[in-house]
Amino acid sequence: MRLNKLPAFLLAFLIMIVMVPGFASAVSAEEETVINIYHTNDIHGHAVGNETSIGYARFRTMLKEDGADGRLVLDAGNAFSGTAFANLSDGQSIASLMEQVGYDGISPGNHDFDYGSGTLEQLLSDFGINGLAINILKDGQPVFEPYRIFQESGIKIGVIGIATPETEETGDPRDLEGLTFLGGDPLLTSVQSAVNDLRAQNVNAVVVLSHLGTSDHTGTSSVDVATKVSGIDLIIDGHSHDTYETGYISYPGYIQGRTPMIVQTGKYFENFGIASLTFDSKKVLVGVSERLVDAEEASDFSPDKSVAETIIDYEKQQQPIMAKNISSTPVFLNAEPAYLLTGSTNFGQLCTQAMLADTGADIALISSGIISGSIPAGPISFGTLYNALPYDNYIVTTKITGAELKKLLNTHMLLGNSSFPQFAGFEIVAQKYLNDDGETAAAIQTLTKDGKEVADTDNFTIAVPDFIYYGGDGYEFSSPVLQEGSTLFSAVTDYLNSKSGDEIEALSASSNLTIWEETIDADNVVAKLEADVPEDVHIYLNQAAVVPENVIYSLIGKDCNLIFTVNGERPYSFIFNGTELSVPMNINLAASVSQDPPQGKRTASSADKNAVFLNLARNDSLPPDTDISIYVGDVYPPGSFVYLYYYDMNRDILPLDEKGIEVDEAGNVTFPANSGVTYLLNSKLLNAATIFENPTAEHPFVLGIVVLVVLFAVWVIFFLITKKGAQKHDKQQ
Repeated sequence: MRLNKLPAFLLAFLIMIVMVPGFASAVSAEEETVINIYHTNDIHGHAVGNETSIGYARFRTMLKEDGADGRLVLDAGNAFSGTAFANLSDGQSIASLMEQVGYDGISPGNHDFDYGSGTLEQLLSDFGINGLAINILKDGQPVFEPYRIFQESGIKIGVIGIATPETEETGDPRDLEGLTFLGGDPLLTSVQSAVNDLRAQNVNAVVVLSHLGTSDHTGTSSVDVATKVSGIDLIIDGHSHDTYETGYISYPGYIQGRTPMIVQTGKYFENFGIASLTFDSKKVLVGVSERLVDAEEASDFSPDKSVAETIIDYEKQQQPIMAKNISSTPVFLNAEPAYLLTGSTNFGQLCTQAMLADTGADIALISSGIISGSIPAGPISFGTLYNALPYDNYIVTTKITGAELKKLLNTHMLLGNSSFPQFAGFEIVAQKYLNDDGETAAAIQTLTKDGKEVADTDNFTIAVPDFIYYGGDGYEFSSPVLQEGSTLFSAVTDYLNSKSGDEIEALSASSNLTIWEETIDADNVVAKLEADVPEDVHIYLNQAAVVPENVIYSLIGKDCNLIFTVNGERPYSFIFNGTELSVPMNINLAASVSQDPPQGKRTASSADKNAVFLNLARNDSLPPDTDISIYVGDVYPPGSFVYLYYYDMNRDILPLDEKGIEVDEAGNVTFPANSGVTYLLNSKLLNAATIFENPTAEHPFVLGIVVLVVLFAVWVIFFLITKKGAQKHDKQQ
């Protein structure tokens, strides 16, 4: 019997051997430790969940369902202000929710100081949130903890906080009194020292929690920290509103295994991130991964009841104020960053026009960052307008000279920067260029007021928000305050209520800033088109160019026009309608527009001396339904009519529009154009009897006409003489 059991023992032994690798693998897997770091940034007070925003209540639910070995919850700044929900309680509503959610730490963003540094410190202290910032000093000492070590499931994670160095320039100095913000090499040296300290304390991972941004427009960026400080395992970032689905590792200087992944979740709670840190059995970090959770995914989770009740309590307190309709607008008021930070928008003009109306100043100016959101057409509630203008800035007036104004504008016309100016009371024509810091900027070519060029010695009363007057966004003024007016919010409300719908629409259709470009900035154009704003996109070029296919692809299906205006002897614009385009293609903007007849083309005998010629012979790539607009206001007054003709293959002039095209108020005429065609614009209606060459000494065929006339006259004289002779001969017979 014992011998019969031998095969069974052998079989069991073999099965155990086969299972050992799997068993060992299972043990190994169990010995791995995963710490999930939930992170947010640039929430800007968007606490309530909706179709595009996750909100703190659903965020809390998803946190509770996390199954990792350990968990941290961190915020990379700009949480406490930006909406009425946040601002009406000076950030207390947000701090209360962050406490309930269970945030372990936050690195203050530039807008977290909007209520003053003292208020921020009190909020963090009252609600038990760790403020981390190595580079904020007062009397040479850190105001917040430079770093903190968190321990989860036996894993020690050191977190270093970095605040925005530019806060000292962009923030209101009255809110930052006594504070110093380190940037550049001093900041990088401090961070490296902190990393070394943490490593000496045997942490298992080092994380940087920063509000620096990856954008080129920042001073010291998170990319600088990643590439110039060694020993960092992960950077959780904010400020530039970037969205990285699986983390950012394609930055310049990235070296796999040596430089860290950078993560960012966008803005306004549209997403939150989960950075998973995996450690082996010896607690050595062996993997870092990132994923974003968006509002659509979060909508599958029920809001946490306790957090939702806190939100409701604050909303009930604010509801009577928030829900009240205070005005309306017939048009979309545009504050989308792609537009607001690169040019003049109707919302920017409306705000500054409201400042003029409120103060009686000559000119007005704000930085674009003061406007926080667009407003759709229709009724405007208190909450909607407050969320768009949330910073409670008072309007002050001061004096400024023409020279100071030009210097101020040239300093701050940095495209993509929140300090980019919106203004009223004057007009600017500028030239786009790349400055010494590698930033895209615009330099003033002409600065006019009411059509007259501004002289350096001119003096103006200028209205600005107090935030700017006292040094916010790096602006500087040398003259004392003349008067303090209403808040910007109140001035805009009063202005909207004092203007008719037609007046608001007229303001919206106007522009006081033109920036000429050497080449097409395709990324900028695509960003504008993808913003889905019901507004035409205007691009001003110094010379003809080719529009890339990806730009045209982004236009297809959009209910707006893409308008390229080309500077030259006579400016012209190609207008492409998104609803009419169906096929993406590279588009040639080459055209010749002048009053000189194209070579080899005839003119008309009754064409006036002011005829304008459009030659598209060199243009071989215009899509169907393309319009062209040509400036003719110097020769044909607005309201007059011109007639359109084209040249056929035999160089004959044929009518194309005999009804006439009216010259608009700006002095332009607009009509459909086709590649390869040459057009003639004429103020006189031509017919078959008048379409002949014009006999002037400037044309080489005049001599031939003169010869023909002389021959005809000789023939007539000869005919009359011979006829008279014949008659005399007949009488003699």
